[in-house]
Amino acid sequence: MVEVSSYSSAPGSVAFLLHPSTVPVIDVFRSLSSLDDQYDLSLLDGPEQALATYTKPETAKGIVSDALLLAFALTRQRGRPFSHRPIGSRHGSLDEYCLLTLLSSARNPASDVAIEAAAFLDIVSLDFMVALAGDLIRQMDLGAIVFEPPGLTEFRALMGDGPSEEILIEAASGKAEFNFRN
Repeated sequence: MVEVSSYSSAPGSVAFLLHPSTVPVIDVFRSLSSLDDQYDLSLLDGPEQALATYTKPETAKGIVSDALLLAFALTRQRGRPFSHRPIGSRHGSLDEYCLLTLLSSARNPASDVAIEAAAFLDIVSLDFMVALAGDLIRQMDLGAIVFEPPGLTEFRALMGDGPSEEILIEAASGKAEFNFRN
């Protein structure tokens, strides 16, 4: 789901390259700022159509609906907008990486990686957010979009809070998922 590159504009920073099936999910979160300016739900047609290439149209609609609800709740609880890349971009921000980590950790919200991702995102009520994320994950499970959470060591290394190490990320066939291997 995520490829990591050390080639970026700032020294010591990390760039994330999202799997194509992940982009429409993140695009729902990216669209939230546009929805604040003009409440036009047609802005979500693009992500929904893109998701329909990976899952059934009705499941894509459910994913967009649950992602939008989670995006509103996260932004409201956080009190500030997320740092996002442009809609349609495969490049991800640190906030987007943490969001995907939180989503993939929804099945085990007490895990250290879920707690650290939530802390990085300034989420105070993890229980509520995990419940919403769980709804979204259940919708995604109906399709071919699966996120596996990174290990704590990998998460910390990518977030710049831990020892630097090379991480091999394998491509998965069939389903989009995190595959972190040391």
